[in-house]
Amino acid sequence: MYDINFIQQADILKKSLMEGNITIKDLAKIEEQLEALRSNKPHVFNIETTNHCNMTCIMCPRTTLMTRDIDWIDDQTFESVLDQLTPHTSENMQEFWNFISNEYGITFDEHSENAFYFYVVSRCVILHGYGEPLVDKNIVNRVQACTNRNIPTYFSCVPANLSVKRAEAIMGAGLTVLKCSIDALDDSNAKRIRGKYNNFQKAYQTIKDVIEMKQEKGYKTLIVPTMIELNENVDNREMQMEFMDMWKELDVYAYVKSQDNRWYYEEDQEMTNKSHYAQQYCEYPWSSMTVMANGDVVPCTQDYNCEMKLGNVKEQSLEQIWNGTKYNLLREWHLKGNFPEHHKCANRCDQIKLHQIIDRNSNTDSK
Repeated sequence: MYDINFIQQADILKKSLMEGNITIKDLAKIEEQLEALRSNKPHVFNIETTNHCNMTCIMCPRTTLMTRDIDWIDDQTFESVLDQLTPHTSENMQEFWNFISNEYGITFDEHSENAFYFYVVSRCVILHGYGEPLVDKNIVNRVQACTNRNIPTYFSCVPANLSVKRAEAIMGAGLTVLKCSIDALDDSNAKRIRGKYNNFQKAYQTIKDVIEMKQEKGYKTLIVPTMIELNENVDNREMQMEFMDMWKELDVYAYVKSQDNRWYYEEDQEMTNKSHYAQQYCEYPWSSMTVMANGDVVPCTQDYNCEMKLGNVKEQSLEQIWNGTKYNLLREWHLKGNFPEHHKCANRCDQIKLHQIIDRNSNTDSK
């Protein structure tokens, strides 16, 4: 879940920036405008319930780069975070979706990464981070805790870890969206990409069985099979089309997802950025926060080692962290580019920062 009001209200500013109309001369004004548009009440993008995982995915930094201890969020901390959240109203969501359709021409029916981000992620608290949600023994209770507070939920899983019985319990608890990641159409490549415990044939059958169970029980959970468009097979359109064809007659929302290159940018800066965010600047410092399994708050989902810790929910309220000195400094760094040396945002992330747009506009303006 992120601040949909900020996304809408900052759109005019964003368009002016991307069109080259705002330069370094406008810094003070832009800083003031962003602060006025930013809500003082934070929105939580995701809560990492655990960073434990039984997979070894080749595209995930957890496999080779994550060094922090394995942890599970405790119930008291989890529910404390939930009690500080306010879900979007149905009226506000409809207004936002109308805005997305009218301004960007993106509709839910197009089955794309952008559509999923704007129509699903916008309203749900994500219950995963750098772990597999299905290995969290308390995941059903966590979903139920959200449902009890009218907070929509979504998490992504590897369907090799899924069973019909587990899916029934999770859906019964009120899970809004269940995403199932399938990145190969045979067992051999499935294991190569995500590890020895992964499979394709069994996972595919499990998803079909879960769909049947959902229909029999009348559950409303949206099932979302996805295939990541890995850099290694980005041109394999035939496989991606076959993946999409697999779901045509089934009650699911399938799409192909871009590989999130921010994860491995620090190892290979020559990787081609294929993700949807490539042509926009990072809005996370103004739109949402991430809560990790140990309670640390970081700016976004990419901080797998909690390098950019901005506070801890066991020590401060979400509002205290969101409106605190560390968060305001992060916003300043994104705006002015005065990051500390070796900062992850500056050196190990391929998403465009606000100051880069402003610098580009200023250089063009001076010629």
